[in-house]
Amino acid sequence: MLGILSDLLYVFVCFALFLDRAVTFVWDAPLRRRTGGVIHALARSRAASAALIFIPCFLLPFSLLTQKGVLILAGDKPLGFVQDADMLSGTVQELEASASAASGETYSLPFSLSTRSMRTPLCEFLDENALRTALTEQSGELDTLAVISIDGTRAGVCHNAEEAQTLLDRVKRLYTTQADSSADFVQQVHVDSVVAESRLAGEPQTVFETLSDRLDVRARRSVTYTETIPFGTVTRENDAEYQDYRETVRQGQTGEAVVTAEIQTLDGEENERTIVARTVLRSASDEIVEVGTKNIGIGTGSFVRPVSGYTFTSAFKWRWGRLHSGVDLAVPEGTPVRASDNGKVILAENSGDGYGNYIILDHGNGFKTLYGHNSALCVSVGDIVSQGDLIAYSGNTGNSTGPHLHFEIHLDDEKVDPERFLSF
Repeated sequence: MLGILSDLLYVFVCFALFLDRAVTFVWDAPLRRRTGGVIHALARSRAASAALIFIPCFLLPFSLLTQKGVLILAGDKPLGFVQDADMLSGTVQELEASASAASGETYSLPFSLSTRSMRTPLCEFLDENALRTALTEQSGELDTLAVISIDGTRAGVCHNAEEAQTLLDRVKRLYTTQADSSADFVQQVHVDSVVAESRLAGEPQTVFETLSDRLDVRARRSVTYTETIPFGTVTRENDAEYQDYRETVRQGQTGEAVVTAEIQTLDGEENERTIVARTVLRSASDEIVEVGTKNIGIGTGSFVRPVSGYTFTSAFKWRWGRLHSGVDLAVPEGTPVRASDNGKVILAENSGDGYGNYIILDHGNGFKTLYGHNSALCVSVGDIVSQGDLIAYSGNTGNSTGPHLHFEIHLDDEKVDPERFLSF
């Protein structure tokens, strides 16, 4: 206002000087006789003279330099001018709604507001942001806080957006290194500025601990490294050598390659690797191993059925108060019985009871097989047999209820269910 008054005073002085010159000019001009009377009449009227000076010197400049507005009062304290009271009402509702949503309780500004219509100098109106700031500062308990939400759920409230971003960056640094080209959160994270009570802002360390518990960090980086290419092993069979023969004909040589890969980590642990480029510096060469195939009773570990044309009559199970430790395959007496795998005969005799005429083969790999109730045996202890060789003819000897073959498999001298290795 002082600036406006000083401008008006300056205009008034200039106008007075101008008026003085004008009167002097008119007085000396040929038209003096015509206008002199009018000027003397106006000069003798104080009201006319005052109006003549006031209107151009004060009223007109005041009208041009001011505009209609609304003065906002918080109690007796002026907060500033706005163009209309509706903007004040809308801003108050917005602030109270924001504070209520943040606290979960109804909030009202802690002071009364009133308005007064009056003229104000040009360019002194508050915009919405300035009005919001003035009301916030006047409350003494509101501030612009930053709310961090994770997947739509509030996770923490910070004093400002800078503090919120600092805490989020701190969580990322827990699981990233300078080598990482990018890092983001698996969850959807938003930081929203809201006007709310200052008391709602949490301690930074507490907010950080909550964020670190709830957020997963996914990072990516490009790496280049040297990779060893392993060599393979080629087995060459030699039927002139026995099964226990094994000779390395050529030593294998590892290769080497330079690999560029994109690595993705989750919370610091690698969970995905994509090979971008791979350059072989030296190829690997296979190792060649020669093995003998002449049978000395070492089994292949893969079994075949000892008889054909059978009827499966009993499984490996408890019956009659004791374990039936094999399977029973009913066949006509005299049916050929064949070795289920390569092996060495370690027993071939008549038990005098139980198994009757029976054979046990040791396959040299932890397995043994038993063939019972035969009518005739075709091998002797110490014989080496191959898978499928004839070793006996089925019968009904020993403790038997009818012609059949009783077949067992032993693993490390423990009787096991043959159906683990063969389907009958």
